[in-house]
Amino acid sequence: MYTLHIPDAVFSSTTVAGLFAIFNDVQVRSTETSHIRLAGAAAGERITRYNGRLVLRMPGTARSIVTETLLEIRNSAAFRCSDGSLRAPWEIPVRDWNVLFDFVETCRKPEALLCTDQIDVAVQEARARGARFSLSDLCLETLERLFGFGYCGPQLAGTEERHSRHSLHVAYALLANLPVPEDVLQDYRSDPQAFRYAEWGDVLMRVPALRGAIAHGKLRTIESAMRHNGKTIDAVNADAIVALAAHLELDPAYSAAEDALHAAGLIDDLSLPDCFQQSVDVGQPVSPLAARVRERVAQAVRKRSIDHADSELAAGRISRRTHRHRCDIARLEEGRHTFEHGNRLARALAGRDMQVLLDVLDTPDERNLASKAAFQEVLGVKLTGLRGVARRRAVFALCGYDATQQAQWERQAAQGKIEADAGRELADARAAAARARYVGPHASEISGAEHVDIAIRDGYSKIEGFRRGAAMTYALVRGSERTARRLSAKDGTLAYARAILAGLAA
Repeated sequence: MYTLHIPDAVFSSTTVAGLFAIFNDVQVRSTETSHIRLAGAAAGERITRYNGRLVLRMPGTARSIVTETLLEIRNSAAFRCSDGSLRAPWEIPVRDWNVLFDFVETCRKPEALLCTDQIDVAVQEARARGARFSLSDLCLETLERLFGFGYCGPQLAGTEERHSRHSLHVAYALLANLPVPEDVLQDYRSDPQAFRYAEWGDVLMRVPALRGAIAHGKLRTIESAMRHNGKTIDAVNADAIVALAAHLELDPAYSAAEDALHAAGLIDDLSLPDCFQQSVDVGQPVSPLAARVRERVAQAVRKRSIDHADSELAAGRISRRTHRHRCDIARLEEGRHTFEHGNRLARALAGRDMQVLLDVLDTPDERNLASKAAFQEVLGVKLTGLRGVARRRAVFALCGYDATQQAQWERQAAQGKIEADAGRELADARAAAARARYVGPHASEISGAEHVDIAIRDGYSKIEGFRRGAAMTYALVRGSERTARRLSAKDGTLAYARAILAGLAA
């Protein structure tokens, strides 16, 4: 037994490897090295610090230190049965199991175990063999020799899979109804997060009736479905769980498990979203066209949702319960669809708002199909199956535009877009330039935007570029004067000046 004393506390460990976990304790880390005393250690074993971290120094070579440390763990009461054989992983308390693999991680940092001289000797020995020294590799080699498994850990009970995580070994042992010691289980009962990587293991610990009674794939999926539906597997429903599991495949789909649980009454119907508990004002149509647009669009949305649910069900991605829930929502949503979209189109038609109509109706056939169908039914205007030019012409004709009027509208729209784009570019350029800082009149600080505005107001109306080596510099100049006002592409003043002058030129 090793005992580590600090002024206000005492810690103990049955193995040298267990001391490294103690080194990580906040109280121990913050204690001066001279105030830390280690009892029970062999001659030459001492605690010191390396780069501010507590480390252990032991006599011997790298190989002997690793071998003796791992042998000490293997021969400890936690790892040995009374007959001298090694315990199975699930028979070893989790804290002792973690000491073994924490030591494997410690060996990734040789300085935690070896002094500089020991490392130098190990490096020279490795070179003589034509190899590279790695304490981690040496540890894993010794682990395999002494314990029969490497970094990935031993096989999980009843499987070909290997793992070093202790909770998985306990979970698979319970699954096979192996006699897991009570002291091992007690550690897991006191830690609600112990089975966070295998939630079904927690069920087996709490409900002994399920041990050995249900296959892993079935239990894992059933537990997941119950948990996601806010339900718990317990002694009351354990028999029902075992009964329904008998009719599932060995590794069932989540949807199949969900349907089986629902049929057995173990999970409830899905509730409708809260929004369906409140009425919605759908409004009133401003015209028969608006009413038909709303009806057509609502039907299309409902059909699309139900078709998607059907395809998900057919592919096995959702359960029948979820499919029914989605279809119910789709049908209810149809009745809650408002007249907003239909009224907007009807008003645009009445007010000859071509941009609104074009955005919806002058689009490829697969877009806004329901709205186009409503226009055709009410107004007799075909808007699908046409070439782009013919479709656009048909939309203009709805508002009484002939070809000449359409051309005039499009010219005006194009000019308006150019002006709008220029306005946005000017605003963006000014915003960027406003973040820059320049020296203004009377040595005051002004923004880059103000710097440009003042220069242009003072008659600096031409931008010129000057090469300085491989770089280009820019400035606002006035006539043939030698003075100029500096501009920068990086801070946005160059773009802002160009935008301003382009607007003035137009």
